[in-house]
Amino acid sequence: MIATLLHHPRKLWLRRALFQVHLWLGVLLSLYVIVIGLSGATLVFQDEIRQASMRRVSFDKDHIAPVSTVIRAAQRSFPAWRLTFISPPQPQNPRWTLYFEDAQKKDHTIFADAATGAPYQNQRKLFIDYVLDLHVNLLMGETGFIVNCSAGIGLLILAITGAVLWWPGIKLWTRGLFVSLRRGWKRINYDTHNAIGIWTLLIVSWWGITAVYFLFPLQVAAVVNAVSPLIGMKQPQAPEPSTGTSIAEIEEIIAHQREVSPGYLTGISLPEKPGGNITLYIDRRSPGDFSLRDVDTFDGHTGQVLTVWHYGENKSLGDWFLWLMYPLHFGTLWGLPVKILWCLLGLCLPVLSVTGLLMYWNRYLRTRWRA
Repeated sequence: MIATLLHHPRKLWLRRALFQVHLWLGVLLSLYVIVIGLSGATLVFQDEIRQASMRRVSFDKDHIAPVSTVIRAAQRSFPAWRLTFISPPQPQNPRWTLYFEDAQKKDHTIFADAATGAPYQNQRKLFIDYVLDLHVNLLMGETGFIVNCSAGIGLLILAITGAVLWWPGIKLWTRGLFVSLRRGWKRINYDTHNAIGIWTLLIVSWWGITAVYFLFPLQVAAVVNAVSPLIGMKQPQAPEPSTGTSIAEIEEIIAHQREVSPGYLTGISLPEKPGGNITLYIDRRSPGDFSLRDVDTFDGHTGQVLTVWHYGENKSLGDWFLWLMYPLHFGTLWGLPVKILWCLLGLCLPVLSVTGLLMYWNRYLRTRWRA
């Protein structure tokens, strides 16, 4: 069997079985792969597109409404919804971004003026907002997120089976790395699918692994911790909020946060009930750089800090593995050259899908169509 695998892999029954898995899963996920690849390639330049779309929206860091003002304005404007999360204005997104949940647990995103905190009356989502919703939730909310991650796991299976199918044997293995333009278009299409598939194998596999992590973060963290104990990436467990009738002012909590974790406040997670724990997200390097981020949890009654998580201070192999989930998925942390590379890698997914469908047409569908 080993000799057959090394020299004549096409004769193996297991390879033929994996071919059927790869074929039908690829056909089933073809549209998904095209959509997720195109949207992901676009989102690599999300900040640049957003800034270009909002040139008329000014940003003045010295004239930003207090958080308490924004919260009151949001609650007056949408009394039936619960405000769950707030993103303060930043240079790349110069407005308040407010996240709500209605009585049916459906999420809503509202934008507010940076200086006044008043929600915009004429709500208009940017093109990049639709692309982001498409890439994350398939425009279907929480259900779409689950479907998306599940399909992402299918992408991982496609990568694994594709790697097995790619192997042509020891004598011919280098042929699968390149595309020969001297052949007919069918052979060029076949070589293109093989070459792109093997050159993008690692990153496509990683995207599939991140889909597993996004869907089952606690379970993946537990498995990683069993192999390499988590130290820096182990999120501290905040105690239950204290009892009492007093409610800490959000401005006091933010002032305390500046002493505990100086940096750029990029997110505020609000409790379900008054007095519950409040979590602040502070980027230590620059706004939007989630590679080094403090996650501070405060008691909603007393305003005292409960836990401080220095996200990004990795001390073990397990820490690095979990930390790399987001940076390697998005490819936005290491400058323009990496962004361009990740954009091209994202565009490889639609090419793989189209070339795979053409192979299916050439081998099977065309004959059936003629019949």
